[in-house]
Amino acid sequence: MKIVDIKSFVDGDILIESEFLNKIEDYDWSQFQDEMVLIRGCSDIIIPTWAYMSVTAKLSGLAKNIRYGNEHSNIVVFRRSKTLTPKTPPISS
Repeated sequence: MKIVDIKSFVDGDILIESEFLNKIEDYDWSQFQDEMVLIRGCSDIIIPTWAYMSVTAKLSGLAKNIRYGNEHSNIVVFRRSKTLTPKTPPISS
């Protein structure tokens, strides 16, 4: 499982919205393609809910599933649905 730590997008002890959004926009998210991802939820700074939602939105088109929490206790917030191949009825002549 790959881990995303929201704090890595924050400089110092205060999250500044414009800086945060620029950093997640410029980040290379392709490393999470088809991966199980954990967005680490524990932090010693205040992280607003929208920041977690923004990161989840960036990952949802790539990751196999996204969890929130820590390595020992987490919840699934997104799971890519499996594409089912429809059964084709036999052709009758």
